[in-house]
Amino acid sequence: MNDIVQDIQLIDRFKEEMGGVFTLPDLKNIFSLPYDNRFYRRIHNLIELGILFSYIRGIYITPDCKIDFLSQKICYTSYISFETILAKKLMIGTVPRNEIRAVKTGKKRVYDTNGILITHLGIQKDLYFGFKTIGGVNYALPEKALLDTLYYYCKGQKFYFDIYSDIDISLLKRTVIEGYLEKYKNPLFKDFVRNYLHENTISR
Repeated sequence: MNDIVQDIQLIDRFKEEMGGVFTLPDLKNIFSLPYDNRFYRRIHNLIELGILFSYIRGIYITPDCKIDFLSQKICYTSYISFETILAKKLMIGTVPRNEIRAVKTGKKRVYDTNGILITHLGIQKDLYFGFKTIGGVNYALPEKALLDTLYYYCKGQKFYFDIYSDIDISLLKRTVIEGYLEKYKNPLFKDFVRNYLHENTISR
């Protein structure tokens, strides 16, 4: 009984710092235990009480976890983009609380557990740029978030907002977008973006 009370207190103490997302090594360090039966039993007890949930193998979350931290833990080289960034910059309205889309190199991966949907879309290495790290999480810059949205729209990705009528791009910098656009090799996509910008008001 003392162990479970102590473990609840430990999770509560560290969840803000960890964003409510814990890997097995994280929990090993927090509990100061080796990977033995006692260690896994204590995790099981926390799951039974609803203090932790298993999201994917080796990653555990609290009910109020920060989904951006979770996305980053799943793939530390991914960066959050699309509607999350557009909404943060007030370019679109609110976004679903328990959904996030990110970009990474390699193949697409989708994770859907406990009502939390995380999609990691794959991109070529030469288009893996345009983000910054804040608090241990990679976030796309707004100009790159727009380009990511348009790029995957052209590839058939569905969005719950209309790219033509629902995105306010007035605060973005045309020079930054043009600089990024030079890295894209597909001339049809470049033409699509430039036509899109021409049809919308954008600051220079």
